[in-house]
Amino acid sequence: MGTESSQTGSAMESSDMEDAIFDTALHIEDPAERRLYLERSFRDDSEGLTRMTELLELAGESAAFFIETRKHRDLLAEDTLMAMSEEDHRNAAAPHEDEPDSIIGRYRLIGRIGSGGGGIVYEAEQQEPVKRRVALKVIRLGMDTETVISRFEVERQALALMDHPNIARVLDAGATSGGRPYFVMELVRGDRITTYCDKEKLGLTERLGLFIQVCHAIQHAHQKGIIHRDIKPSNILVATHDGLAQPKVIDFGIAKATENRLSSAAMSTLLDQPMGTPAYMSPEQVDMGGIDIDTRSDVYGLGALLYELLAGRPPFDGDALLKSGMSEMRRTILEKDPLLPSASLGAAGPEAAEIAVQRCSERNRLISLLTGDLDWIVMKALEKDRNRRYQTANSLAMDVQRFLSDEPVLARRPGSLYLIGKFFRRNRVACISGGAVAISLIGGMGAATVLYLRERQALVEQERLRQEAESARAEESRLRGQAQARANISRVAVLLSEGKIEDADALLQKESLAFIDPSREAAGVFRSLGNWYAVYGRWEQALQCFTLLHQANRLDSRRNIVEGLDLIYTAPAYLEHGDLKSYDAFRNEVVNLYLPARNTIEAEHLLKVCLLAPAPPEVLAELKQVADMCSRSIPVFPDATGAPSYPEWEAFSLALYHYRLGEFEKMREWSRISRITPDKVGSRIASLLCLEAMAKQAEGHMQEAGADLRKARELIPSPPDPADETSRPLPGNWFSWSVARILHREAERKRSR
Repeated sequence: MGTESSQTGSAMESSDMEDAIFDTALHIEDPAERRLYLERSFRDDSEGLTRMTELLELAGESAAFFIETRKHRDLLAEDTLMAMSEEDHRNAAAPHEDEPDSIIGRYRLIGRIGSGGGGIVYEAEQQEPVKRRVALKVIRLGMDTETVISRFEVERQALALMDHPNIARVLDAGATSGGRPYFVMELVRGDRITTYCDKEKLGLTERLGLFIQVCHAIQHAHQKGIIHRDIKPSNILVATHDGLAQPKVIDFGIAKATENRLSSAAMSTLLDQPMGTPAYMSPEQVDMGGIDIDTRSDVYGLGALLYELLAGRPPFDGDALLKSGMSEMRRTILEKDPLLPSASLGAAGPEAAEIAVQRCSERNRLISLLTGDLDWIVMKALEKDRNRRYQTANSLAMDVQRFLSDEPVLARRPGSLYLIGKFFRRNRVACISGGAVAISLIGGMGAATVLYLRERQALVEQERLRQEAESARAEESRLRGQAQARANISRVAVLLSEGKIEDADALLQKESLAFIDPSREAAGVFRSLGNWYAVYGRWEQALQCFTLLHQANRLDSRRNIVEGLDLIYTAPAYLEHGDLKSYDAFRNEVVNLYLPARNTIEAEHLLKVCLLAPAPPEVLAELKQVADMCSRSIPVFPDATGAPSYPEWEAFSLALYHYRLGEFEKMREWSRISRITPDKVGSRIASLLCLEAMAKQAEGHMQEAGADLRKARELIPSPPDPADETSRPLPGNWFSWSVARILHREAERKRSR
């Protein structure tokens, strides 16, 4: 169990052991007997004797604090004096019982680890049935009074009830040859949690991770019906196993059972004793009002521990509390609110820089990290009113975990009502007087209007309930539609992956597509179905799918949208459906969102999408940069090698651009370049013939224009009929044929004028 790394090290010897001596000496009325008792207890510690004498003198001013337990303490003192008279006899009977290499039961003592609270802890070696190092705790000679034995038995029984990786386990129990009880527990070699964290310079995240484990251990104890009542850094040791830090909760010497799980004999000696370490004691532990101690007292202790882990000091200075006397100590714990951890660090002066370094930070940054959530988590755990604390250790651990996960925490700054209540309790007389006057005034004014307000409130409430009912029904309908649509989308995606497009179409017809939320999965379904509808000329359904696809694509990147084909799908669908107004709105959106073009592919796509119908001059001006990028990337060929992938379509897009500008000679030049690449399908040649026909018509060559238009008409087939099982999709891409049909219809309209 180590030195500072032990379960009951020097910190216990200066707290738990002195607590027991103080409790006993306080009620020895004879000064000579008291002096003799203190000299025997501090035979090798003159400083401890002086310190205890001063504490006993200070305690005289607050004797009322112990008035309810005087009978018990008198019996304790008498018991201790009797034990002192028998000490020499026991020492003679077993003079070397606790010496190194001596044997107690199956255990050989190796060396003393520490002491406190009437007990001594040794490192020992178990001899049988297996050899291993353990910690053995035995009552010290001269301290085996009824009270000390009872506390010793409480600790043994409490530890035996629990089985948790963060609580020291009891392995065995028995009595020495001299009759003193002992118990054996696992040997923990580690430092107290605050020392370990400072030595390793752990940041806040690592410290909070260890603290969460401690909370889980205390929660386990609570579930077993045990309240620790003395949570403090020296009772939580941290050891390293396989490179991982593991905290261990020790010293259940003043534990209390919530469900009578400890023996009644042990518990009877502990009633009405204010036990614990002052700097970490909850208000109810020092309150004289007879409040029963419950698990929320340990939540306060955990809050005090967290305060010290974060701010480098406990909420109240332990030495100052002891020096102030019992009455002042009790008033401080019951009434005074500690500083916020961030404020405590800010008030630490030069020491704050060292505290920050130990937390792998610097002063101002550490104060910033503590301000807010961590401040209020700690202060909620340290509430004077236990009903306002976290109600379990687990809920405290969960709120700390929420902080680590960047989630909203439950701890909040005290609300207005709570602050008003505090103000009222401080100024009770003035508030009652003022309240009486206000109530009189309000009552006189309110009597005349109460009936009117009741009637009005009833009408308002009736209307509100009606609107809520309608809203609830509408929301229910919408959510059902969305749920069904999402389910259908998943089934449609499966059908499309299996090539069953007709089945997918039939399934979607059962539900409105408007219920489907935009998503990547939905985008794939809209794209596949829209293409299928377009191939068979079902433009209303195709346009609905492409419109939803356009909405879903807003979740995607700009590059994927413009370099992909979704814009080229959507634009001709508007015109094939005959919705020129919606096409104009779509074109304006494309110009605003996706210009300027960044590469040749984007330039070709944007020209085709924006020029399928006559464009206003401002749009043509915006497209000049797009056309320049497209023209610079096309080499002069026929026999050029290493040409772009689709130079013929880039040339077509430029021909379309110059036609819209009325530059017919440039249109014919780009049309000639586009024709260099053979068109195995015919859709591009048909589109170019339509442009040539409209240019010739504009120049007055009506006969030649008519001839070109007839050639184009012969090349453009009708879309296949989905009802005709023998019909097959058109060769090539459907949208290329759509461009040809759109330009052909435009040429026919101009010819008929």
